[in-house]
Amino acid sequence: MPSLIPKSSFEVRPRLAVEIRPEGVYGARTADASGAIAQVARVELFAGAVVPSLRAGNIVNRAEVVAALRQVLGTLTVGKLRDVTVIVPDLAVRVLLLDFDSLPSSVEDALLVVRFRLAKLLPFSADAAQVSYQVMGERGRQLQVLAVAIPYDVLTEYEMAVREAGYEPGSVLPSTLAVAAAINDAAQTAALFVNGSASSMTTVILRRGEVLLHRTLDLQAHGGGSAVETFLPDVGVLRAMERDAAEYGADDLTGGETDEGPVVEKFVSLRDAGKDEQKRMSLEVTQAISVAAAYYEDSLAVAPDAILTAGTLSSGALGELLAGSGLRTREVLQGQDVLPTATMTVPHGMLAGLRGALRS
Repeated sequence: MPSLIPKSSFEVRPRLAVEIRPEGVYGARTADASGAIAQVARVELFAGAVVPSLRAGNIVNRAEVVAALRQVLGTLTVGKLRDVTVIVPDLAVRVLLLDFDSLPSSVEDALLVVRFRLAKLLPFSADAAQVSYQVMGERGRQLQVLAVAIPYDVLTEYEMAVREAGYEPGSVLPSTLAVAAAINDAAQTAALFVNGSASSMTTVILRRGEVLLHRTLDLQAHGGGSAVETFLPDVGVLRAMERDAAEYGADDLTGGETDEGPVVEKFVSLRDAGKDEQKRMSLEVTQAISVAAAYYEDSLAVAPDAILTAGTLSSGALGELLAGSGLRTREVLQGQDVLPTATMTVPHGMLAGLRGALRS
Protein backbone atom coordinates (compact mmCIF):
# COMPACT_ATOMS: atom_id res chain seq x y z
CA MET A 1 0.00 0.00 0.00
CA PRO A 2 1.26 3.51 -0.73
CA SER A 3 2.62 5.97 1.78
CA LEU A 4 0.72 9.26 1.96
CA ILE A 5 3.73 11.13 3.36
CA PRO A 6 6.18 12.89 0.99
CA LYS A 7 9.15 11.25 2.72
CA SER A 8 7.91 7.80 1.85
CA SER A 9 9.65 4.45 1.83
CA PHE A 10 10.45 4.98 -1.84
CA GLU A 11 14.13 5.85 -2.21
CA VAL A 12 13.30 7.36 -5.59
CA ARG A 13 9.68 8.04 -6.47
CA PRO A 14 8.42 7.59 -10.04
CA ARG A 15 9.65 10.20 -12.52
CA LEU A 16 6.10 10.69 -13.69
CA ALA A 17 3.45 12.44 -11.57
CA VAL A 18 -0.18 13.37 -12.08
CA GLU A 19 -2.57 15.46 -9.99
CA ILE A 20 -6.32 14.85 -10.16
CA ARG A 21 -8.14 18.06 -9.25
CA PRO A 22 -11.69 19.37 -9.66
CA GLU A 23 -10.26 21.80 -12.24
CA GLY A 24 -8.57 19.13 -14.35
CA VAL A 25 -5.81 16.56 -14.64
CA TYR A 26 -2.26 17.93 -14.54
CA GLY A 27 0.88 15.91 -15.17
CA ALA A 28 4.64 16.38 -15.22
CA ARG A 29 7.76 14.37 -15.90
CA THR A 30 11.32 14.77 -14.67
CA ALA A 31 14.47 13.53 -16.34
CA ASP A 32 16.30 12.69 -13.10
CA ALA A 33 16.04 12.56 -9.31
CA SER A 34 16.39 16.35 -9.01
CA GLY A 35 12.68 16.65 -9.71
CA ALA A 36 13.07 19.64 -12.04
CA ILE A 37 10.08 19.54 -14.37
CA ALA A 38 11.11 18.58 -17.90
CA GLN A 39 7.66 18.23 -19.48
CA VAL A 40 4.08 19.12 -18.52
CA ALA A 41 0.59 18.35 -19.78
CA ARG A 42 -2.96 19.18 -18.72
CA VAL A 43 -6.56 18.43 -19.60
CA GLU A 44 -9.37 20.47 -18.07
CA LEU A 45 -12.43 18.69 -16.67
CA PHE A 46 -16.07 19.71 -16.77
CA ALA A 47 -17.40 20.99 -13.45
CA GLY A 48 -18.54 18.15 -11.23
CA ALA A 49 -16.37 15.45 -12.82
CA VAL A 50 -14.34 15.28 -9.60
CA VAL A 51 -15.96 16.14 -6.26
CA PRO A 52 -13.45 15.50 -3.46
CA SER A 53 -14.72 14.18 -0.13
CA LEU A 54 -14.08 11.51 2.49
CA ARG A 55 -16.80 9.33 0.98
CA ALA A 56 -16.85 7.13 -2.10
CA GLY A 57 -17.97 8.95 -5.22
CA ASN A 58 -15.09 11.41 -5.63
CA ILE A 59 -14.73 10.61 -9.32
CA VAL A 60 -18.22 11.30 -10.59
CA ASN A 61 -17.50 11.10 -14.32
CA ARG A 62 -15.09 8.17 -14.47
CA ALA A 63 -14.97 8.01 -18.28
CA GLU A 64 -13.97 11.69 -18.55
CA VAL A 65 -11.33 11.43 -15.82
CA VAL A 66 -9.81 8.23 -17.24
CA ALA A 67 -9.69 9.76 -20.71
CA ALA A 68 -7.97 12.85 -19.31
CA LEU A 69 -5.45 10.70 -17.42
CA ARG A 70 -4.73 8.68 -20.54
CA GLN A 71 -4.17 11.83 -22.61
CA VAL A 72 -1.99 13.61 -20.02
CA LEU A 73 0.15 10.60 -19.14
CA GLY A 74 0.37 9.50 -22.76
CA THR A 75 1.80 12.90 -23.64
CA LEU A 76 4.46 12.57 -20.93
CA THR A 77 5.39 8.90 -21.18
CA VAL A 78 8.86 8.00 -22.44
CA GLY A 79 9.56 4.38 -23.37
CA LYS A 80 8.03 1.84 -20.98
CA LEU A 81 7.52 4.33 -18.13
CA ARG A 82 4.29 3.31 -16.38
CA ASP A 83 4.73 3.92 -12.63
CA VAL A 84 3.27 7.26 -11.58
CA THR A 85 2.92 9.28 -8.38
CA VAL A 86 -0.72 10.26 -7.94
CA ILE A 87 -1.69 13.48 -6.14
CA VAL A 88 -5.21 13.56 -4.70
CA PRO A 89 -7.26 16.53 -3.39
CA ASP A 90 -6.90 17.63 0.22
CA LEU A 91 -10.58 17.06 0.91
CA ALA A 92 -10.16 13.34 0.12
CA VAL A 93 -7.78 12.87 3.05
CA ARG A 94 -7.43 13.87 6.67
CA VAL A 95 -4.12 15.32 7.84
CA LEU A 96 -3.64 15.56 11.60
CA LEU A 97 -0.87 16.71 13.92
CA LEU A 98 -0.62 14.44 16.96
CA ASP A 99 1.38 14.47 20.19
CA PHE A 100 2.73 11.26 21.74
CA ASP A 101 4.80 10.64 24.84
CA SER A 102 6.56 7.93 22.86
CA LEU A 103 6.09 5.48 20.02
CA PRO A 104 7.28 1.88 19.63
CA SER A 105 10.54 1.49 17.72
CA SER A 106 8.90 -0.94 15.31
CA VAL A 107 7.12 0.87 12.45
CA GLU A 108 4.33 -1.71 12.44
CA ASP A 109 3.74 -1.38 16.18
CA ALA A 110 3.91 2.41 16.01
CA LEU A 111 1.32 2.39 13.22
CA LEU A 112 -1.04 0.43 15.46
CA VAL A 113 -0.68 3.12 18.14
CA VAL A 114 -1.31 5.89 15.59
CA ARG A 115 -4.38 4.07 14.26
CA PHE A 116 -5.72 3.69 17.79
CA ARG A 117 -5.43 7.44 18.35
CA LEU A 118 -6.97 8.23 14.96
CA ALA A 119 -9.97 6.04 15.75
CA LYS A 120 -11.17 8.77 18.12
CA LEU A 121 -10.51 11.63 15.72
CA LEU A 122 -11.51 10.56 12.21
CA PRO A 123 -15.04 10.87 10.80
CA PHE A 124 -14.54 7.41 9.26
CA SER A 125 -13.20 4.10 10.52
CA ALA A 126 -9.43 4.08 10.93
CA ASP A 127 -9.51 0.33 10.27
CA ALA A 128 -11.06 1.03 6.86
CA ALA A 129 -8.40 3.57 5.88
CA GLN A 130 -4.88 3.73 4.56
CA VAL A 131 -2.81 5.45 7.27
CA SER A 132 0.70 6.88 7.09
CA TYR A 133 2.64 8.76 9.73
CA GLN A 134 5.92 10.59 10.13
CA VAL A 135 7.63 11.86 13.27
CA MET A 136 8.11 15.58 12.74
CA GLY A 137 10.28 16.22 15.76
CA GLU A 138 10.30 16.47 19.51
CA ARG A 139 8.96 19.37 21.53
CA GLY A 140 9.61 19.18 25.22
CA ARG A 141 8.93 15.57 26.07
CA GLN A 142 6.34 15.14 23.33
CA LEU A 143 6.83 13.58 19.91
CA GLN A 144 5.20 15.62 17.16
CA VAL A 145 3.69 13.26 14.59
CA LEU A 146 2.08 14.00 11.23
CA ALA A 147 -0.61 11.45 10.42
CA VAL A 148 -2.49 11.12 7.13
CA ALA A 149 -5.53 8.92 6.52
CA ILE A 150 -7.72 8.23 3.50
CA PRO A 151 -10.64 5.76 3.35
CA TYR A 152 -9.73 2.68 1.33
CA ASP A 153 -12.73 3.09 -0.97
CA VAL A 154 -11.75 6.69 -1.77
CA LEU A 155 -8.11 5.73 -2.38
CA THR A 156 -9.22 2.88 -4.61
CA GLU A 157 -11.24 5.29 -6.79
CA TYR A 158 -8.18 7.35 -7.66
CA GLU A 159 -5.88 4.37 -8.06
CA MET A 160 -8.33 2.50 -10.30
CA ALA A 161 -8.80 5.52 -12.54
CA VAL A 162 -5.03 5.61 -13.09
CA ARG A 163 -4.92 1.87 -13.73
CA GLU A 164 -7.79 2.09 -16.22
CA ALA A 165 -5.74 4.72 -18.05
CA GLY A 166 -2.94 2.14 -18.40
CA TYR A 167 -0.60 3.20 -15.58
CA GLU A 168 0.34 1.98 -12.09
CA PRO A 169 0.16 4.19 -8.97
CA GLY A 170 3.61 3.94 -7.40
CA SER A 171 2.94 6.50 -4.66
CA VAL A 172 -0.03 8.59 -3.53
CA LEU A 173 0.22 12.06 -1.95
CA PRO A 174 -2.31 14.65 -0.75
CA SER A 175 -2.11 17.88 -2.74
CA THR A 176 -0.75 20.19 -0.05
CA LEU A 177 1.80 17.72 1.31
CA ALA A 178 3.05 17.32 -2.25
CA VAL A 179 3.45 21.11 -2.43
CA ALA A 180 5.31 21.04 0.90
CA ALA A 181 7.83 18.63 -0.61
CA ALA A 182 8.59 21.24 -3.28
CA ILE A 183 9.62 23.87 -0.74
CA ASN A 184 13.28 24.08 0.17
CA ASP A 185 13.15 25.93 3.48
CA ALA A 186 16.47 24.68 4.84
CA ALA A 187 17.91 28.20 4.74
CA GLN A 188 14.78 29.81 6.19
CA THR A 189 13.29 30.05 9.66
CA ALA A 190 10.10 28.59 8.21
CA ALA A 191 7.76 28.87 5.27
CA LEU A 192 4.09 29.85 5.32
CA PHE A 193 2.15 28.85 2.24
CA VAL A 194 -1.38 28.61 0.90
CA ASN A 195 -2.61 25.97 -1.55
CA GLY A 196 -5.89 26.79 -3.28
CA SER A 197 -8.31 24.85 -5.46
CA ALA A 198 -11.92 25.04 -6.57
CA SER A 199 -12.86 22.86 -3.61
CA SER A 200 -10.56 23.87 -0.75
CA MET A 201 -7.89 26.16 0.62
CA THR A 202 -5.13 24.83 2.88
CA THR A 203 -2.70 26.91 4.92
CA VAL A 204 0.54 25.34 6.12
CA ILE A 205 3.53 26.32 8.20
CA LEU A 206 6.64 24.34 7.33
CA ARG A 207 9.89 24.52 9.29
CA ARG A 208 12.81 22.64 7.78
CA GLY A 209 10.52 19.86 6.64
CA GLU A 210 8.46 19.85 9.85
CA VAL A 211 4.75 20.63 9.46
CA LEU A 212 3.68 22.93 12.30
CA LEU A 213 0.22 23.77 10.97
CA HIS A 214 -2.04 22.18 8.36
CA ARG A 215 -5.48 23.79 8.15
CA THR A 216 -8.00 23.05 5.41
CA LEU A 217 -11.10 25.08 4.53
CA ASP A 218 -13.87 23.38 2.54
CA LEU A 219 -15.04 25.71 -0.24
CA GLN A 220 -17.52 23.48 -2.02
CA ALA A 221 -20.42 23.34 0.45
CA HIS A 222 -22.65 25.25 -1.96
CA GLY A 223 -20.70 24.87 -5.16
CA GLY A 224 -19.41 27.98 -6.89
CA GLY A 225 -16.70 28.94 -9.30
CA SER A 226 -12.96 29.00 -8.99
CA ALA A 227 -11.23 29.12 -5.66
CA VAL A 228 -10.11 32.70 -6.21
CA GLU A 229 -13.68 33.80 -6.91
CA THR A 230 -14.86 31.92 -3.85
CA PHE A 231 -12.42 32.91 -1.15
CA LEU A 232 -11.00 36.13 -2.53
CA PRO A 233 -14.03 38.47 -2.68
CA ASP A 234 -14.03 42.23 -3.14
CA VAL A 235 -10.76 43.50 -1.70
CA GLY A 236 -12.32 46.75 -0.47
CA VAL A 237 -14.86 44.83 1.61
CA LEU A 238 -12.14 42.62 3.03
CA ARG A 239 -9.99 45.54 4.10
CA ALA A 240 -12.92 47.29 5.77
CA MET A 241 -13.89 44.14 7.63
CA GLU A 242 -10.30 43.34 8.57
CA ARG A 243 -10.01 46.51 10.65
CA ASP A 244 -12.70 45.17 12.96
CA ALA A 245 -11.58 41.54 12.93
CA ALA A 246 -11.03 39.92 16.30
CA GLU A 247 -7.69 38.24 16.73
CA TYR A 248 -7.55 34.46 16.62
CA GLY A 249 -5.66 32.80 19.43
CA ALA A 250 -3.28 29.93 18.79
CA ASP A 251 -5.59 27.60 20.74
CA ASP A 252 -8.33 28.10 18.14
CA LEU A 253 -6.39 26.55 15.31
CA THR A 254 -7.22 22.89 15.67
CA GLY A 255 -10.69 22.91 17.13
CA GLY A 256 -9.73 20.56 19.95
CA GLU A 257 -8.26 20.63 23.39
CA THR A 258 -5.19 18.66 22.40
CA ASP A 259 -4.32 20.44 19.12
CA GLU A 260 -4.49 17.07 17.42
CA GLY A 261 -6.10 17.86 14.11
CA PRO A 262 -6.84 20.48 11.47
CA VAL A 263 -9.97 22.55 11.35
CA VAL A 264 -12.18 21.88 8.33
CA GLU A 265 -14.66 24.73 7.90
CA LYS A 266 -17.56 25.04 5.48
CA PHE A 267 -17.44 28.01 3.11
CA VAL A 268 -20.15 29.12 0.68
CA SER A 269 -19.68 30.97 -2.57
CA LEU A 270 -19.66 34.70 -1.87
CA ARG A 271 -21.39 35.32 -5.17
CA ASP A 272 -24.44 33.36 -3.95
CA ALA A 273 -24.57 34.84 -0.46
CA GLY A 274 -26.71 37.75 0.68
CA LYS A 275 -25.15 41.08 1.59
CA ASP A 276 -24.95 40.38 5.32
CA GLU A 277 -23.67 36.89 4.69
CA GLN A 278 -21.09 38.23 2.26
CA LYS A 279 -19.74 40.60 4.90
CA ARG A 280 -19.58 37.81 7.44
CA MET A 281 -17.81 35.53 5.00
CA SER A 282 -15.41 38.32 4.03
CA LEU A 283 -14.42 38.57 7.66
CA GLU A 284 -14.03 34.80 7.92
CA VAL A 285 -11.83 34.71 4.82
CA THR A 286 -9.62 37.51 6.08
CA GLN A 287 -9.17 35.72 9.36
CA ALA A 288 -8.43 32.43 7.62
CA ILE A 289 -5.41 34.06 5.99
CA SER A 290 -4.35 35.88 9.14
CA VAL A 291 -4.74 32.86 11.45
CA ALA A 292 -1.78 31.13 9.90
CA ALA A 293 0.34 34.28 10.15
CA ALA A 294 -0.64 34.73 13.81
CA TYR A 295 0.14 31.10 14.61
CA TYR A 296 3.45 31.45 12.78
CA GLU A 297 4.45 34.39 14.96
CA ASP A 298 3.19 32.72 18.13
CA SER A 299 5.08 29.49 17.41
CA LEU A 300 8.30 30.94 16.03
CA ALA A 301 8.50 34.28 17.86
CA VAL A 302 8.93 36.11 14.56
CA ALA A 303 6.40 37.43 12.08
CA PRO A 304 6.38 35.93 8.58
CA ASP A 305 7.72 38.25 5.91
CA ALA A 306 6.18 36.40 2.98
CA ILE A 307 3.41 34.00 2.05
CA LEU A 308 3.97 31.45 -0.69
CA THR A 309 1.12 30.46 -3.00
CA ALA A 310 0.25 27.34 -4.96
CA GLY A 311 -2.71 25.87 -6.80
CA THR A 312 -5.36 28.25 -8.13
CA LEU A 313 -4.42 31.03 -5.72
CA SER A 314 -1.91 33.23 -7.51
CA SER A 315 0.68 35.41 -5.87
CA GLY A 316 -0.89 38.49 -7.48
CA ALA A 317 -4.38 37.75 -6.15
CA LEU A 318 -3.13 37.15 -2.63
CA GLY A 319 -0.84 40.18 -2.84
CA GLU A 320 -3.81 42.40 -3.67
CA LEU A 321 -5.73 41.00 -0.73
CA LEU A 322 -2.83 41.59 1.65
CA ALA A 323 -1.86 45.04 0.37
CA GLY A 324 -0.79 47.22 3.27
CA SER A 325 -0.11 44.27 5.57
CA GLY A 326 3.64 44.29 5.00
CA LEU A 327 3.54 40.69 3.81
CA ARG A 328 5.09 39.84 0.48
CA THR A 329 3.73 37.08 -1.72
CA ARG A 330 5.42 34.80 -4.22
CA GLU A 331 4.79 31.51 -5.94
CA VAL A 332 6.09 28.29 -4.41
CA LEU A 333 7.42 27.24 -7.81
CA GLN A 334 10.43 29.17 -9.06
CA GLY A 335 11.84 29.56 -12.56
CA GLN A 336 14.61 27.01 -12.01
CA ASP A 337 12.05 24.36 -11.07
CA VAL A 338 10.77 24.15 -14.66
CA LEU A 339 13.15 23.33 -17.51
CA PRO A 340 12.89 25.02 -20.96
CA THR A 341 11.74 21.68 -22.39
CA ALA A 342 8.38 22.12 -20.61
CA THR A 343 6.72 24.04 -23.41
CA MET A 344 3.00 23.60 -22.65
CA THR A 345 1.52 26.59 -20.83
CA VAL A 346 0.42 25.62 -17.32
CA PRO A 347 0.17 28.11 -14.42
CA HIS A 348 3.09 27.58 -12.06
CA GLY A 349 0.72 27.30 -9.13
CA MET A 350 -0.76 24.15 -10.65
CA LEU A 351 2.71 22.61 -11.02
CA ALA A 352 3.89 23.10 -7.42
CA GLY A 353 2.53 19.79 -6.15
CA LEU A 354 3.90 17.95 -9.16
CA ARG A 355 7.34 19.43 -8.48
CA GLY A 356 7.21 18.14 -4.93
CA ALA A 357 5.99 14.71 -6.04
CA LEU A 358 8.88 14.37 -8.46
CA ARG A 359 11.49 15.44 -5.96
CA SER A 360 13.26 12.47 -4.34
